[in-house]
Amino acid sequence: IISWGVENKLLRVSHHFLRTILYMWLLPTTKRSSTPLIWALVRNTTPVSALKSPSKSSSFGSMATPSSDAYNKPYKNVLLSSAYLMPIRGKMITAHSTRQKVLDLLQETQSRCKKDGNERAMIVDISATVWNWDTYAIVAGKPSPVKLTFSSKEEMRNHLPLNEEDVAQEGILVPQRQESNRMMVWVPKGAMLKEINPQDDDDDSGEMQEFVFECPVDPNDDRLEHWEQEVKNQELYKARTKLAAESMRSMLRFYELDRIVCWDLSWGIWEAIRDTSGDETCDESGDPKMLLVKDGKANLSFPSSVEDNDDEMATMKLFYDYARPISSKLLKETLTGVSGYYLVGGNTYTMSLFHHMWDQQAREGEEDGNAIGHMQFLRNQLRDGKLFYMGHSAGLIMSGPNILTATFKGIDAFSVVTQPYNSPFVRLPPSETPDTFFASEKNNLFGARTQMLNKMHQYGAWRGYHVVEALAFPHYDARPRVASFPQSAETYLRATDAEGRFAQPEGSLLVGKTKDKRIEREDVTRLRKATNAKGLPCYPVANGHAFVMDCGGLKVLETLSPEEEGEGILHWDTYMPYVPDEDHLQYESGRNQFTVGSFTSDADTLAGDRSSSNDDYKGDRIFSRLEALGLPNPNASSEGHAGRLFRSK
Repeated sequence: IISWGVENKLLRVSHHFLRTILYMWLLPTTKRSSTPLIWALVRNTTPVSALKSPSKSSSFGSMATPSSDAYNKPYKNVLLSSAYLMPIRGKMITAHSTRQKVLDLLQETQSRCKKDGNERAMIVDISATVWNWDTYAIVAGKPSPVKLTFSSKEEMRNHLPLNEEDVAQEGILVPQRQESNRMMVWVPKGAMLKEINPQDDDDDSGEMQEFVFECPVDPNDDRLEHWEQEVKNQELYKARTKLAAESMRSMLRFYELDRIVCWDLSWGIWEAIRDTSGDETCDESGDPKMLLVKDGKANLSFPSSVEDNDDEMATMKLFYDYARPISSKLLKETLTGVSGYYLVGGNTYTMSLFHHMWDQQAREGEEDGNAIGHMQFLRNQLRDGKLFYMGHSAGLIMSGPNILTATFKGIDAFSVVTQPYNSPFVRLPPSETPDTFFASEKNNLFGARTQMLNKMHQYGAWRGYHVVEALAFPHYDARPRVASFPQSAETYLRATDAEGRFAQPEGSLLVGKTKDKRIEREDVTRLRKATNAKGLPCYPVANGHAFVMDCGGLKVLETLSPEEEGEGILHWDTYMPYVPDEDHLQYESGRNQFTVGSFTSDADTLAGDRSSSNDDYKGDRIFSRLEALGLPNPNASSEGHAGRLFRSK
């Protein structure tokens, strides 16, 4: 509502009325459904911080009227991290203090709202994770060389086309033997053979040779040919099932939930509850017994595992059958019934696009033309203290006003979702068809990126969830080793000023028909320059660390870092390694630190580079940023000298 106050009188004009007038003036003869760009201009996009205390006589339409306390005292209910906030594949990377904070937020929100008899329920959103795919900034997720094993160079050439300079002429999956199994290794176009090493072989297959290829590093190449191979091998279909099942099981156990809802906005919504019907409530591995639930279907025992062998394909199909199709109404209904929302990391761009596409669909079944989408509804729930938000990686980036930090992070493949061969594995919103959504030509990098840019612009998908006012940069990795993200720490320092404010002078998401013709698109340039002008804080976060902010906040209120028994708290600029822990022993009752050696015995646990003499990097530039941003600063005490991993309390 827009209101002008004159003494005790108010004139109110609804957003819906203004949108209608503007729409009719612009396009008097065209239907809204055929003009998504105009609809994108006039939709409701109120950020949390812009929601002011209303007059007692004001009306919020379909929004629930909050208590006055919700405006006077923002809730401290946004928790953001670089790495997973749940166990993943038997490994842990969540600090004990972070887990306890989530449990506290769950209890506080649940007690405040008294939802459904104190049922402990959350949403885990895997929309980004399903489409997780890297650019050539790092080869197949690692900057290490590609290695192939064959008996001879001639045998290798039968599988990999090389020119006279031993450079791969096309991107291709090459078969490899691994023990008793066969696997496929992707070799990108342009990979150059650098080494041939003799290889010891324990079986009777004869002498083998290792062929080491150096691969091109290109953060603006989305590896589309490799993506096609994965999709055609049913990897997208399988990955979605496994991600949904593993995430739901992990969340229910780790946060002691009664019910878990799983969103994938490119497909559907699953829901599962804890099975308390028998004497045994957990299986032999300690995971809680669960039931998949769906209206109109009998409750189904949750699968103990979802593998990709032939025997499990029927289980995968059954799991898919229990997904409810996405709708604007269902998204809001599921948000209403939970206390927490967790946006998991992955492909920031694809996730943001699907959220914004669904946010702008017609509100089916709702007569109020001013009805809001699920993104504004989530902000309202946060503002009123009825929900808490947690996100890692892409979910961290998405929490802010825009997602520009994904562009200079340079890892997420921008355009994979636009490929036409994805069609069987995507459920598009009503405003899109396969002809309008997918690129007309497969694996054309320029065409794919142009199509994705058009869709991002059409739906305003450069905007984040806007639950906080600040920006953030996940996976800040300053470890002095070759295997670290080569573009991580340096890129953050290059795109921020000395006080950690967003200040990106040059574009990093580039598009062109040829490599030498790539440029940043004008709408992205305008957004980057406007964001530079705002001087927003941009918080760097290394894996394992997290922080808490107010709903709509600009400043970090609390930091959370992992600890190792007998050592102390891991420095903010230092990566926590994944800690193997199939049985959750690290989180036994009463334990608030990881066991001795969890970090220090891991060869990859290295302190961030804090040097001032290295001409190529100069890691000490992070100190002024950490100080200005109010983050733990290794330079603030003698405990932060070069190479030191821990600080005391």
